[in-house]
Amino acid sequence: MNKSILIGALLSSIFAFVCHFATENLWISLLTFLLTFLYFSLIINMRFKKFNQMVKRFHDCYYFINNFIVSLSVKESISGAFLTAAESLGEDFLEEQEGITDLTENEKVVYLRRYFPFHLYVLFSDIVLLWCEQGGDILAMSNHLNNESRETVEYILFCQSENRKIIIEFSLLWSFSLAILSILRLVLTDFYRSIVHQVFYPYAIFCIFLILLFSIEILTKRMTKIDIRGWRYGEK
Repeated sequence: MNKSILIGALLSSIFAFVCHFATENLWISLLTFLLTFLYFSLIINMRFKKFNQMVKRFHDCYYFINNFIVSLSVKESISGAFLTAAESLGEDFLEEQEGITDLTENEKVVYLRRYFPFHLYVLFSDIVLLWCEQGGDILAMSNHLNNESRETVEYILFCQSENRKIIIEFSLLWSFSLAILSILRLVLTDFYRSIVHQVFYPYAIFCIFLILLFSIEILTKRMTKIDIRGWRYGEK
């Protein structure tokens, strides 16, 4: 069970408990639990799966490019540089590599534009092809590429840092809101007893949790919209 589903199960239980504590309505509480759990399992889980796939694929691309360029500057061999760079990547890349064994090293570099669909990799492959045709100092030829690589990595780290801050602020805000809802149930006992059996009351509390889920939807969409040139959401 992955992190999104675990978080969904935890939040579902908390929301259902607070909902039941505030309304004493079992069906509304069960509906809150089910809706929250399904939302995290089906939507949030898939959203972050795609997001994490994008970030991992970019980091693989970054390490592949760096290792390839360094190895090429030392060995001055495309095949040797390709093998060295490929060794640093995971099983997904090895499966991709098995399907291109019949290609030349230059063709492999170009073909991997499909696996690394980033603008950064397109620049890299163009530089490699130019080096094959004209020769030269691959390190000097890659200066602009290296600068853009570092900027993109720093951008991703900045976005991830901002995401953590947003999660903390969002969690604190809604934790206080739900805590206040629970405290009012204890403090205003007489008032609570007068409205708890009103038809509208449990539905009003349920609407609060719908607003909370909608807020989570907006938050997670913002968190996962990191713009890395070349990547299209839905890439595999």
